[in-house]
Amino acid sequence: MAVLFSGVFPALTTPYEDGKVSFYNFVRNLERYDQYDLAGYVVLGSTGETVLLDDTERISLVKACRATVPDNKKIIVGTGRESTHATIEFTNRVGDLGADAGLVVTPCYYRGKMSADILTAFYTEVADKVNIPIFIYNVPKFTGIQLPFETVEQTMNHLNVIGIKDSSGNIGYLEEIVNICPQDFSVFQGSGSVLYPSLLMGAHGGILALADFAPGETAAIYKAVKNNELEEGKKIQIAIAAANNRIVGSYSVPGIKYAVDLVGFCGGDPRPPLKPVNEETKNDIKQILLDAGILKTG
Repeated sequence: MAVLFSGVFPALTTPYEDGKVSFYNFVRNLERYDQYDLAGYVVLGSTGETVLLDDTERISLVKACRATVPDNKKIIVGTGRESTHATIEFTNRVGDLGADAGLVVTPCYYRGKMSADILTAFYTEVADKVNIPIFIYNVPKFTGIQLPFETVEQTMNHLNVIGIKDSSGNIGYLEEIVNICPQDFSVFQGSGSVLYPSLLMGAHGGILALADFAPGETAAIYKAVKNNELEEGKKIQIAIAAANNRIVGSYSVPGIKYAVDLVGFCGGDPRPPLKPVNEETKNDIKQILLDAGILKTG
């Protein structure tokens, strides 16, 4: 059986206006992204500031995304919560709204107790009780937890666990997963700096903050590898790697949102307690985008 999910998915930002979610600008961004060769979208991920949203806002964003995105593109929704019960409940809510899959981050508040056995039981129970398939989400820079390889190995054959997003940046870890996963298990790279080598190793795509402000370039890397145009894919990856390392890696959500503004989408300010980038950082981000060829003119 072939994988159900492949290609490049932007990890969408959430625009605000006067402190409230701007659904108008969210939809406008989706309409513009749809001009690119993207496989779909991730709503309520780390880059979408999901931890700073309330449930009413989260549900409304999923509804707006499903109403805007054509049926041929997939919608993945971040649904992970600290409790198993809450994760199941929220995943089923967005499943009822038309989400194609849930992206379930590792619970992390009690990280000292999140052993491989505990996490395996968590993902297994969630997968048993939800109405849409799920991706495991490994993002140690935010959770402080490196998802144990044993947990991935023990859950990847569950019929409702259809893939993993790995944002650890550890190529060796991702390669191990690719080497043992079933044919219908989607392995997604979460770091735009290593999309190209990950695809060469057998990853099926990327769920990327980098794609928020470089949708054409990231989609072109995927297309180049699929068409065996490896030098072209390598060339694009080298050109934009620094943009991911410095904007996504160093400036995080505030920097990503300013980069999104610069390339013509609506990023806007982050939600407090996060603060917008300062003028010096704005100038740096602009120069990074110019050097990468993502921004064509100053």
